[in-house]
Amino acid sequence: MAVQLELSHITKIFKKDKDLVKAVDDVSMCVAPGEMVTFLGPSGCGKTTILRMVAGFEIPTSGTILIDGEDVTNVPVNRRDIGFVFQNYALFPHMSVFENVAYGLRVKKFSDEDIRRKVSEGLDLVGLTKAENRFPNQLSGGEQQRVALARVLVLEPRVLLMDEPLSNLDAKLRIHMRTEIRRIQQHLNVTCLYVTHDQGEALTMSDRIMVMHRGKVEQIGTPFEIYSDPKSLFVADFIGQANIISGKVLSAEGGVLSVSLEGRVYPVRGVKGETFSPGMAVSVVVRPESIAPAEEEGIAGTISTATFLGGRMEYEVLLPSGQTILSFDPYQPGKKTWREGEAVNLSFEPSSAVALPPEQR
Repeated sequence: MAVQLELSHITKIFKKDKDLVKAVDDVSMCVAPGEMVTFLGPSGCGKTTILRMVAGFEIPTSGTILIDGEDVTNVPVNRRDIGFVFQNYALFPHMSVFENVAYGLRVKKFSDEDIRRKVSEGLDLVGLTKAENRFPNQLSGGEQQRVALARVLVLEPRVLLMDEPLSNLDAKLRIHMRTEIRRIQQHLNVTCLYVTHDQGEALTMSDRIMVMHRGKVEQIGTPFEIYSDPKSLFVADFIGQANIISGKVLSAEGGVLSVSLEGRVYPVRGVKGETFSPGMAVSVVVRPESIAPAEEEGIAGTISTATFLGGRMEYEVLLPSGQTILSFDPYQPGKKTWREGEAVNLSFEPSSAVALPPEQR
């Protein structure tokens, strides 16, 4: 049965030389049974430190960690019943695939019969039933990753922790393996924390995403919420690509703002939880796929670069204010394209844009 995981006001301070570094700063969240939550953020933001505290490799400076209602903050690693898949897989090179997967079971004194059954089930789950007699150096990177995952899953952990397990794979294999990991996690209905700095992994694999920056939580939400309704300019800029255009509020009513942008007026959604008033400066976030060059009226600009990427044209458009706007325009044979140096107007659907206070930059 899947369990709930709760982090309550977790803080971790390290001593570096003579300085104190707050790696994790008052982080709280609740992970529902069977939920997959991804920790996303730049290097050094604290996401792996949180994973290590949940595993028991680090003890929080303050705060509590509860698994299924039980306080495990100071419980030793081997008594937490947690599975950890490392970035480098940590396979034993002198052991076969079978023995690698069976290792934890042997340590826990399972019978030979149970070991054979569980290893067989684990390898079948990750699609490696015919590889049990091979050695790690005879496997591809993706196969090694699956062996590492099977070794953890046969122990039936209450919580599964994964620290950038796909970072050593090539791009095409990463796409395949993130689908496989999500399939297995949902099939087993295991509560899972997944650490990555790859936005694509986070958006495609997660029930929810926790975006971190400098040890703090910037936003927690579903992939759709994080992408469409960023709560800060950091989140908007870190998740995907974003155009951030300076504007001024002319009026505000019912969460919809009338905003002046580059000499034109647009109705724009205000970010939830903020109060806006006429005359207030705002930063309007518009995704590149939501803004396109057009001949009709719009924000005037000049094409500075035009790049064909097969399925779309990517334009960098220079505005009179000196700001550069990025536009992704789906390509179709016969559809008009623009060349460098041409004057264009940029149009976008106002409902796809969101306004945030500029001080969050």
